[in-house]
Amino acid sequence: MTRQKMAWKVGCAHPVKSITINWNREATLDREELAAFSPELYRLMTGKLVATASPDWSAILLYSEARWDVISEQLMALPNDNPDARKVQRRMIGYAHYFDATEPLTIEQPLSGFGGINSERDNCWLVCFDESSAELWSEANLLSIAEANAPEERCLIQFMRGEGGDHLGRTLDEILAFDDFWLEHTHDFVQWLFPIPEPSRSSPMAPVLTEEDRQRFKADGSLKRQQRKALDRMLAFYGLVRGDGVIEARRELNPRDHIWLKAGGHNHLRITRIIRSLHYCHQPELAKVAQQAFVNIGQTLGYVSQHSIGYWLRANE
Repeated sequence: MTRQKMAWKVGCAHPVKSITINWNREATLDREELAAFSPELYRLMTGKLVATASPDWSAILLYSEARWDVISEQLMALPNDNPDARKVQRRMIGYAHYFDATEPLTIEQPLSGFGGINSERDNCWLVCFDESSAELWSEANLLSIAEANAPEERCLIQFMRGEGGDHLGRTLDEILAFDDFWLEHTHDFVQWLFPIPEPSRSSPMAPVLTEEDRQRFKADGSLKRQQRKALDRMLAFYGLVRGDGVIEARRELNPRDHIWLKAGGHNHLRITRIIRSLHYCHQPELAKVAQQAFVNIGQTLGYVSQHSIGYWLRANE
């Protein structure tokens, strides 16, 4: 199956050329330049937005005001007795800076320094995920992670067996134990749970499924069981449950709490990947069951766009 992808598709990284740094080391970006990169970024950059610090990376997160309202509500609901939760709260809420639709996008210290933007000589990249979220990276920070953590091909099989970690050392079981908030806002794990033959455009450290890997999945039932365990966790995240050859909606499934039921978004790309990976990893019947569930439930209980439905229907070919 061959699909042409436009350069502006969600998950693309765009080089940022126009950055000015003043004497106070505040970085000002040209919103018009950023808006011209893609339709998604146009909608993000021409409205009210919030800049804050990533909880996981030395990068600056950019959210639409509406998306941030949801995230900040979830952040405030995190348990106060959990040290990791408090760390995320302090970083994301503490660094948050609001911008009106016409206000210059000036990233002040210490946020600009946190993102590695200290000089006009620093090359920067803007990674777009959807019309409500993007990440601003200094090239140095992005390359340091990629070079330090580039995975070897054999790491994928070790990871799936539970014998090794991903590019950050996280094991499969550790990833599956994270809560839904983490799953929603972390973008570099699903490529390990559901590998495909193409390199990830949003996570350069992600493994690529080779023909040798596929043959290992075909011959080793334990690998397929591990992937089914990962599927069950993602289904729970999406408000679904698998059993007796079908995937069904949980009673609490609704578009407000399960945003994959909306017209678009990065979870639609994840779902396409999940279906394709099951197919490539020699679980075509399960891929078909997942495909049918996402298509049917996405249309009957949500308002998933026909564009996304089309990708899901082609994902098991």
